[in-house]
Amino acid sequence: MEFKKRLLVLLVLTGVLGLVYTATVVFDPERVNSRDASYVWLQPEQVDQADRVEIYDQGSTGVTLIRNSGGWFVSFEGEEYPAKQSRVEDLFRILSTNTAYPIRASSAASHEKLGLAAEKASRIIVRGGPGTSYPLLDLLIGEGDASGKEVYLRKNTQDEVRSGENKLASYITGARSSWYNLRLFPENEAAPVGADMVQRIILIPPPNPEDENSPTPGFTLSRNGANWIQEGGGGEVLDTGKVESYIRAVMEAEGEDFISSISSAAPVFTEGQITLQIGDNTTRVIKIGPLLESGNRSARSSGSNYVYSLAEWTMNRIFRDVSYFVTQ
Repeated sequence: MEFKKRLLVLLVLTGVLGLVYTATVVFDPERVNSRDASYVWLQPEQVDQADRVEIYDQGSTGVTLIRNSGGWFVSFEGEEYPAKQSRVEDLFRILSTNTAYPIRASSAASHEKLGLAAEKASRIIVRGGPGTSYPLLDLLIGEGDASGKEVYLRKNTQDEVRSGENKLASYITGARSSWYNLRLFPENEAAPVGADMVQRIILIPPPNPEDENSPTPGFTLSRNGANWIQEGGGGEVLDTGKVESYIRAVMEAEGEDFISSISSAAPVFTEGQITLQIGDNTTRVIKIGPLLESGNRSARSSGSNYVYSLAEWTMNRIFRDVSYFVTQ
């Protein structure tokens, strides 16, 4: 009888300890916080549905991105300009990655203090699918926390406030031009040109802006076997490395901004020209237009309907004197 009593007490204690352990595991604050911290703002499958992104910096109009024919464009003043596809993809990657966003508040009373009132917060709206009036995501981004490393966020449809690493600041506050793909020859063109494919370079520099009557002598470089020569030149040996580096500089040249006030069809792009003749009988051409008020040059490139603003340092890089190519 004494043995049965002891056995019963032991079983009861074992059961109680089991319940205590279970409660500790299930209701442990650190485990609960860890579980609640894991969060994703935009489901990965919704990324493919997205066809419009609106970004606002603390209530002010920011950037609007539109997906068109499989690519992303920046919509501005009724025009669409090519966007950096990788930058848009990086934004979606942040929004659709499940990561740590712990809950910090659950009441609407906290929104004003944390900078999350709808009319004052920064905002990213992702739209897509047939019901574009109802966004896939309407995310509000508020103030940073005391450490300055994290920021408060919430969905506009919810009172719940979370915090997380401030990865969105550069996308919200960056200039519109930071979204533009300003490559004169986009890197995603169907047939990218390597330096080894170019057979001939015709370079006509623009006039010196300090002397309107200055001559604009041009010159032509041609591939001759493994070497480069100047057509009609004095027989100088050209530096193949410099020539091919120059070709890469031309193919990778970028503008500082798009210019909407000048049409690409306007007959003004006559002040300078670079022509690369390719081995497949195609050409890549950059035509230079008049000086802008900023001191930059207007330019257009073959195969593009856009007009670019080229900075002085870019002009200096792609318009070289023939002496630059001569072996020292």
